[in-house]
Amino acid sequence: MRQDVDLLRVILISLEAAERSPPEPIFVGLRELAASFATSPLDILNHLEYLAQSELIEGPGVYLEEEFLFRKLTRKGRVLVDAIRDLDDWTKVKSSYLPDAK
Repeated sequence: MRQDVDLLRVILISLEAAERSPPEPIFVGLRELAASFATSPLDILNHLEYLAQSELIEGPGVYLEEEFLFRKLTRKGRVLVDAIRDLDDWTKVKSSYLPDAK
């Protein structure tokens, strides 16, 4: 499945804002997150699982098919968020690495 890089970006930024210190599991409601980004819960789940498999976030993962347990961004995830947080920087990254992306 091809990932929506813009959705990956906003999910990562949203997860960073939800992090707690010290890290503890956070229930991320798939329906609520999907509604806020105008997509399906399955699409959100697929993107969260991709972020976890890419070692950008840590968490036990899906819980009862309706929530995702998120613990924290990894060091790699934090570096990525810092690089793509600013929309102008994100646009430059996308145009450099994903020339076909809009």
